[in-house]
Amino acid sequence: MLGLKDKIEYNINGDFMFKLSIQEKIDALGFKTFTPIQEAVFKAYPKELHIIGLAPTGTGKTHAYLLPILNDMDMKYEAVQAVICVPTNELVMQVETMLKGINPGFSVKAYTSSKDRSRELEALTKKQPQIVISTPGRLEDYAIQEGKLKIHTTKVFVLDEADMMLDMDFMTTLDRVFYAVRDAKMLMFSATLPDGLTKFLDKYFGKAYMIDLKDPSVLKITHGLVYTRFDTRDQDLKRLVKTINPYLCMVFVSKKEQVDHVYQQLQDVGIKAIRISGDTPSRERKTILDDIKQLKYTYIVSSDLGSRGLDIIGVSHVIHYELPYHLEYYIHRSGRTGRANQTGMSIALVTTENSRKIENLVKKGIHFQRFQLDGNSLVPVIKKSKGSLSEDEMAAIRKVKKPTKVSPNYKKKNKKLVKKARNTVRFGGK
Repeated sequence: MLGLKDKIEYNINGDFMFKLSIQEKIDALGFKTFTPIQEAVFKAYPKELHIIGLAPTGTGKTHAYLLPILNDMDMKYEAVQAVICVPTNELVMQVETMLKGINPGFSVKAYTSSKDRSRELEALTKKQPQIVISTPGRLEDYAIQEGKLKIHTTKVFVLDEADMMLDMDFMTTLDRVFYAVRDAKMLMFSATLPDGLTKFLDKYFGKAYMIDLKDPSVLKITHGLVYTRFDTRDQDLKRLVKTINPYLCMVFVSKKEQVDHVYQQLQDVGIKAIRISGDTPSRERKTILDDIKQLKYTYIVSSDLGSRGLDIIGVSHVIHYELPYHLEYYIHRSGRTGRANQTGMSIALVTTENSRKIENLVKKGIHFQRFQLDGNSLVPVIKKSKGSLSEDEMAAIRKVKKPTKVSPNYKKKNKKLVKKARNTVRFGGK
């Protein structure tokens, strides 16, 4: 990766050069190197094209777009010049905090559903902000329905965490917004690229510059599997939390109804934990997040809400009480750790029935290490030498259905099924 000095020289020689004031802000932020997504966006930004950036959560996407946007703004032009749209109130506040950390010198307004609507609309009749950070609903309300926020003047429009907006069905809300900013440079960032998002991109982005760095292996995360059974999952969870010593650990469940159950399991073994789900009121979530930042808790039990859109930093461990229904959320959950070039550990409690999901995650670039609970230790499982089979491998092979009717090449087909079952357990064979 290029050092800061090398990056400046590279920009001067070719594609992009930060203004002195922005360069000073980069120095103040303490950046010595840039992440791959940052380097790619800096290089692409001057091109006369929209930009689509795909990269895992925690790889520096926010600064990747904030710095070139600020570099390109006009301090004297008192109108909306940049609009940043994110899916949740928490993300709005997170981006606002990062922007204030840069101290841009421009007028910034962050719009969320928790603020006084009447007061904000009244303020817009007197002065327009130069930078807008908003949820889709508030943006559509102020700019389209009320016509008070004049976003048609913006030079750039950013859609961040776009795949999350698809999950929350915000895309129809954004239809009229996109028409209002149709002359702006469009930037979209996402951790994954589901099919529904592809259709959206075809409609609004047309020919765009694609940056695809979404391979989860770029993060320094150890992905661990601990095999359990349905009837021993709670017991194994309690044993697992005794083997790790996290700075901060997030425990994820697939149903919000399970949050209270898992929270109680941790309470039973004296773990100081807090819980959060989609049912947690916005004001209470803010209090919880403040308590987490003050390190009042070591464990957070969360539904998949917590895998995206919450400003939680310093997570050293992630525990999956069970694998999520939608596998993209495994990547989002795990991405809560290993952020900002730090190391992290993601541990999933799985059963033999999860073999198909695990196999699909391996195809997505996740490299798993098996672990077993041994007393108060989490011990890596060493692969057996070639030709020897573990009990789990034997169990998986026994589940391979034998053909009821002999057909040509049935032995060869059965051998492939046996090999696939064995390798699903071993992780890494072909």
